[in-house]
Amino acid sequence: MKNLKVISIGFVLMFFVLAMHGQTEKGNVLLGGNTKLDITSQKMDVTDNAVRKSTFIELSPQIGFFVADGLAMGVELPIFYSSSRLGNIYSSSTFLAVSQFLRYYFGKSNIKPYLHGGAGIGMLKYKSVVFNESSLKFNYDLRGGLGIFLNDKVSLDIGVETGSFTDGLVYGVGFVVLL
Repeated sequence: MKNLKVISIGFVLMFFVLAMHGQTEKGNVLLGGNTKLDITSQKMDVTDNAVRKSTFIELSPQIGFFVADGLAMGVELPIFYSSSRLGNIYSSSTFLAVSQFLRYYFGKSNIKPYLHGGAGIGMLKYKSVVFNESSLKFNYDLRGGLGIFLNDKVSLDIGVETGSFTDGLVYGVGFVVLL
């Protein structure tokens, strides 16, 4: 888990160091990613006053190419880790996938609505007190929101998403760098 934190911090810092140019025109390169972090601790109303702790971390780096003005296609690497513990009972799951995506930015202004869809296959590993298992899983995600271009190189993407490992809609923030 410590490695995931280091990778996440390094990935985010990368966006502030690179010097690039361009926006959503054909021929440009898109580097981006999403991160999510959810850590909860909840005291359960049981006789032993057990504390339930859960952690969810997701990182999805991506690289794509604009094949037409506003339309990028590429590869994304969704990675997530989740764990839950209640007293001596624990479970954890790790998922690593390779997905293809399409993303379309609308308009010419510095604030551009976008739609994003991706699908792929990955390995899900599940561990608990009782058993361990690994299996191949199909994953998909659908996103939409606003790309707020801070300059001609960096976009702050704010939006909502749903997918194969999401209950309902999830709000997200990510960065996209354009070469």
